[in-house]
Amino acid sequence: MLRRAAVASCLALLAACDSENGGRGAIADVANTEWHRKDLNVHLSRWLAVAPTPSGLLQAQFERSWLPASRIPGDLTGHSRMVYTMLIGYEATGDARYLEVGKRGADLLLTTFHDPLHGGFFQGVDAQGKPVNMKKNSYGHAFALLALSHAARVTGEPKYKEAALAAWHDIRNNLRDPAGGLRSSAPRDFTPAPEKYLSQNPIMHMFEALLALIDATGDQQVVADARALGDFVLNRLMIGLPDGGAYIPEWYDLQWKPLANDEGYIDIGHQFEWSHLLRSAEKRGLPPLYSGVADRLLKFAVAKGYDEQDGGVFNRIYTSGQVDRGKFWWQQAEGMKAFLAVAQRPEMARRYEETRELVDKEILDHDNGGWRFGAKETCARVNCGKIQPDPYHLVGLDWMALSTKR
Repeated sequence: MLRRAAVASCLALLAACDSENGGRGAIADVANTEWHRKDLNVHLSRWLAVAPTPSGLLQAQFERSWLPASRIPGDLTGHSRMVYTMLIGYEATGDARYLEVGKRGADLLLTTFHDPLHGGFFQGVDAQGKPVNMKKNSYGHAFALLALSHAARVTGEPKYKEAALAAWHDIRNNLRDPAGGLRSSAPRDFTPAPEKYLSQNPIMHMFEALLALIDATGDQQVVADARALGDFVLNRLMIGLPDGGAYIPEWYDLQWKPLANDEGYIDIGHQFEWSHLLRSAEKRGLPPLYSGVADRLLKFAVAKGYDEQDGGVFNRIYTSGQVDRGKFWWQQAEGMKAFLAVAQRPEMARRYEETRELVDKEILDHDNGGWRFGAKETCARVNCGKIQPDPYHLVGLDWMALSTKR
């Protein structure tokens, strides 16, 4: 308790210096930039060494020893996340090798992955570039759009801007559902197909990709589309609570009603993720209301899903009220991003530091590099496997902490 009080006092002084300016200045004061710089460099150098393949496809599945874990590297989601990673690598280091690999990966999205007949992107291709999964998956399309948007912004090349806008056009016309959300997946030609459940997860990542597309293009139609998607979540999916908090359930029936059984759990990490995404939306031209909603989601996530004793973010809450107290890698990253987004608040700065210390002690793989799947107690209870988490969540966290210093 004395240690926590000392940390809180120190962080309060740092945060108070920027209490009037909010966001970026407070992040720069509170974030442990030396730790994040070291972590980012480890991720970038490792993935640059192993992810590229001769065809330009980027492999995202590796064992803890960094041996390939999959024979087919051409997964749309994994490839797109790696393109994003390489482009952040170039921004962070100025090393042209990251730019070269990132551009080659983006070019493959426009050729190998792109469906020349119906538009959109194939979910899977083999090492020779032949489609092996022709389905159109909303989750994968969100990351393809994210990758192309970053390529457009980082390189300034018109072809990536045009490709990103065209990709969103295909998504908006073919993967939106009549209610305003997203279909989970579709056949190659986007014709209607039966689905069992719907999820908020592709919507969240599509919203993230649209924010990146706004950064890359400034297109006001994209701003309007991002607001339409955000408003759907706030007005249709989010559930408000009497104490002022709110949450977004994970799974829904085909009428966008939350599932009543334990399949309809609340993912704690996604509450934190939505919180920092909505908070960042105002500077892209979306309503200030979104920051208020971000506070409501953060209030719930902290109250129900943060370990005030040992630090760290829990996994999920079931409809029965039972809390899965597992602490996995990506929830910690998104929790830290949400805390940094309001780092001018001493209690959030404290939680950022507590979570970072948990990650440093229990989740960082100091032997092999990268992050483990979970904290020690979590992996003692469940099988965390021997796979390296891909770097998307981790690079995003580190770059959020470091880019404020630029």
